[in-house]
Amino acid sequence: MRHGWPHRSCAAADVVATGDDILLHAADGVNASDTARLLLASAAPTIALASADWIATTDWSAHGYVAAVDRNRLAADLPGNVTDWSHAARLATIDRLAGTFGKAPVARLLDGLRGALEQMLDAPHDMRLTAAAHRIAGLAGTLGFAALGRHWLRVAEYGHAPDAATRRATAHALLTLDRAENV
Repeated sequence: MRHGWPHRSCAAADVVATGDDILLHAADGVNASDTARLLLASAAPTIALASADWIATTDWSAHGYVAAVDRNRLAADLPGNVTDWSHAARLATIDRLAGTFGKAPVARLLDGLRGALEQMLDAPHDMRLTAAAHRIAGLAGTLGFAALGRHWLRVAEYGHAPDAATRRATAHALLTLDRAENV
């Protein structure tokens, strides 16, 4: 255990990620690009650990990382980033929302988020995608998927198709939504 989380280290070639795993990768290390290709082949959300300079000068989202954390700020920033990608944390938020607003209204919102994600993930890039991405970002944030919302907001703001990280974040959110339906 590290910082209260189960932790295991392995070589990138040996990564077998489960649906609950969150991968951490030293993104600016020696052989980082070769290792990244192996890690990013997994569906698990992958967080880049790197220098502040690398984070500032690299489009880490386009490289498939769902987040980037300055290795000199791990103790301060990593816990929040890991929580952003925890199925259990999202499900706890959904439960709190259902307790406050009722299960049926929250279920309808979750269904709406799922439908929007599935419809827009592979939609051609045009103004419709940009507008829908903005709506997805807002709905995702409302339902406790803030990190997913930030990825879709990036699609809306920069006017481009979903990148590798947005696709990874979306797939991860859909897994969480599957679990919410089974609760």
